Amino acid sequence: MLTATTARGRRNRINRVGIPALTLLIWILGLSSARGSEAVQLERWRLKAAEFERRGAWLEACRSYEDILRRDRMNSFAREGYQRCLRRLHIVIRHNDPLYRQVVARLSSSQALDTYEQVLTVVSVGYPDRGRTSLATLFQQGLQELQLALEDNLFRQTYLPGVKLAAINAYKNRLASWAIPALNSREDVRKEVRVVINSAVKDKVPYRLNFSKAVALEFAAGACNALDEYSAFISPGSMAMIQAALRGKVAGVGVELGIGKEKANHVLQITRVYPKSPAYDAGLQRGDRVIRINGVRVEDWLAEAAAERLRGDAGTSVDIEVVPNDPTIGASPDLSRGSRTVKLTRRAIVIPSIESEHTVLPDGTLAGYVRINHFQDSTLQEVKDAVAGLSASPSLGDPIKGLILDLRGNPGGLFHSAVAVAELFLHDGIIVIGQSPFKEFNQPFKVEVSGPSALLTLPMVILIDGETASAAEVLAGSLKGSRSGRAPTLVMGQTSYGKGSVQCIIPLDKAPLEKLTGIRLTVARLLSPTGQPYTGRGITPDVVTPLEDNALLQEARKRLLELIVPPMPTRPAVAAETTA
Repeated sequence: MLTATTARGRRNRINRVGIPALTLLIWILGLSSARGSEAVQLERWRLKAAEFERRGAWLEACRSYEDILRRDRMNSFAREGYQRCLRRLHIVIRHNDPLYRQVVARLSSSQALDTYEQVLTVVSVGYPDRGRTSLATLFQQGLQELQLALEDNLFRQTYLPGVKLAAINAYKNRLASWAIPALNSREDVRKEVRVVINSAVKDKVPYRLNFSKAVALEFAAGACNALDEYSAFISPGSMAMIQAALRGKVAGVGVELGIGKEKANHVLQITRVYPKSPAYDAGLQRGDRVIRINGVRVEDWLAEAAAERLRGDAGTSVDIEVVPNDPTIGASPDLSRGSRTVKLTRRAIVIPSIESEHTVLPDGTLAGYVRINHFQDSTLQEVKDAVAGLSASPSLGDPIKGLILDLRGNPGGLFHSAVAVAELFLHDGIIVIGQSPFKEFNQPFKVEVSGPSALLTLPMVILIDGETASAAEVLAGSLKGSRSGRAPTLVMGQTSYGKGSVQCIIPLDKAPLEKLTGIRLTVARLLSPTGQPYTGRGITPDVVTPLEDNALLQEARKRLLELIVPPMPTRPAVAAETTA
């Protein structure tokens, strides 16, 4: 999730972001009594991931591999599977984007190669791991991306219609054994890509202009997508959605879709409904199953394909047939029983990044609860407004005495937004340390303007879990141990995700792609205020607990009360004196 806005006094056209493409890791409790059943569950997820991968359901395969990685961080099989499917998912998204196909049609061959050269320049300059950005390595990644694209039905139908599959497979095999020459300059790479394009005729794949342009862009995409799971080439449609999301506005009906976990083979479900959206107004709920979109059955559709059909211009409408989330209906073999169809008019949806409310501690003390779901442009002001509202409630009497800051499930978002929110609660000191080829990120980020005095001394309990990542880890890490002496602070929950890096959206400026496409590129590694890396380690809470949901909130209220009113020390027993 990304934006063009920058932090205070740190202006740059590069957009800052710290979010993972998908949640990868969750804390696992090593309870020996549960290991047997957990091994069975892991095997089920492995089989499920393999089946999704066999079917080409790349998003669902990624999520299944995530399920494994949540329990077993070091599972190399699952990590390789996740990254393999993620690359395939990027290909699906790119070639399902009608704007991307229009751009390819408008490009000349020379412009497509110019785009590839620009990507090579940006990656070689900006990626912090220089060992992975040699021209030969980036070219090899492009070859791999092209081979994967040749296996995609839509890519073949779009750019090689009528070409026999045997010819395409022969060309793909040629690419797999390609001998990479010495590549000493970007011009050398450019010439070698032309050789790759022209060699297709040797396998009876006829030369087609659109195909030659698409090949050059596959090399550009491969130079990004194979670096890590966070870097990627961004198509025009995705670029627009990303920018809108980080402004807190998207055009659509206000739902997210996924594959349900029921016994049915393939059930599309609503996984989230945004408040004040068309879907919310129509009464759609999380767990509702989607049967048809505009009269077309979607039982075999991928979640990303269905979501694409729900998006569109504001003011246009879409019909959705759903089965309510009802266990009695779920038991029926006929998913259409009890269904209803609603017509939704797409509109711009404002997505708040936080939730807030008052909470009462065990002794009746009034406290505040703020949950940050992600970091976007508006998050700083949202937090300010929420805390001000919680602190000024005449109907409730006394102002809040403490705050529960809930960062569970927060995947990150805008780096600068997390830094700015941290400043609200810190008097001084280092928030996070950046290491980057870019001077802007290669520095310790210190508190520049501290927050209101009341917030600097407010006792806090911070909740994190295995899906607390990136920018959310920056905030949690900056507050852990940095408020001691001024305000008691406790971090509770489970070890966080462990993503210590910053991604930037770098727009491409080669005509006619300027402002339409870009690169999401890892540009910095992040360290805690004490110099410890977040990547692979995460943040260990002060209080590690398996409690979740309301049980964890209840315990957090107890702990917050102890911070506000420390328990009286137990007086040691004194032996009675005797006299001789």
